[in-house]
Amino acid sequence: MKTKTFYVIVSCISILSCSDDSNSRYPMQKRYWNTQDYDQVIRQIKYHNPKEERYPEFSNPKTAPVIQKLVDVQNFLVVLTDDQLGVNHRSKQATDFFEEYKQLSNAYYVIDRQDNFVYGEELIAIMKFGLELQLHYFKLGNDDILKDADDPNAPEIQRLVKSNERTITKNFNRYLDFVNKETGLDEKTLRSYCDGISVYFNKLYSNFSNADPQITIKKAELMLNKTKNDSVRDSLTELLSMLKKV
Repeated sequence: MKTKTFYVIVSCISILSCSDDSNSRYPMQKRYWNTQDYDQVIRQIKYHNPKEERYPEFSNPKTAPVIQKLVDVQNFLVVLTDDQLGVNHRSKQATDFFEEYKQLSNAYYVIDRQDNFVYGEELIAIMKFGLELQLHYFKLGNDDILKDADDPNAPEIQRLVKSNERTITKNFNRYLDFVNKETGLDEKTLRSYCDGISVYFNKLYSNFSNADPQITIKKAELMLNKTKNDSVRDSLTELLSMLKKV
């Protein structure tokens, strides 16, 4: 698996969305969406929504089912946790889902002239979807490396595994970067953001027990000094307390 550090790219795009019949353009009848479905849906959102209308969002009853489906982790868990499938196959599927996730997060990363996120609630939900996905993506990648290695304990193999652990840690730390733009998120969205800190960093260090917590400790301390929000401050304080016990 190639290790990749994820950077959210701020794209200058119009504020678009679905028309009243927009859901008919999406495969809503399917129980799970695969990567081809994600590609189709993201293209529809980015390039084919009626002009001057908004992207699918939770606050719009007509388009909420679309964004709810996009951030449903069962779409990838049904494949990535299926032990009847080979590790190599699941690792490739995880890579494909990761690429779609990056496209989706980039599409929803829109900031207005007041430096507020246009789709803040949706963006944080997408980021949390990505955190869960990466837990499986990097684990499967490491499992695939170890499975194919003649000697899993060979120094070069262990370096690859360790490199992936550093990469996922750095990727998770990028979630903390939202503290720098916390004033662009409303209070409800900040509570959802804090939930992501509490849930996913615990999962990270439980699933990757050899990952170095000092990388996240340094980042969290810097963000703790910057935040002005009480909920964020409490979440970062709890995170630091957890990390210092690792």
